[in-house]
Amino acid sequence: MSQSDHSEMRIGCPECDTAINASVPPGPGIDEESHSHRLQGTEATCQNCGHELELYYY
Repeated sequence: MSQSDHSEMRIGCPECDTAINASVPPGPGIDEESHSHRLQGTEATCQNCGHELELYYY
């Protein structure tokens, strides 16, 4: 079995309230020493209604 470095999360679709499994790759996090706290993003699609969600993380 392979191990992924992505974080798995379940979020609710704002259109139909169906739980969506989303995967977010690791980011650099927030470093107090750095002044460039840049958000990264990914997309997920609800398998029930097709609504597209955008997920943002550090």
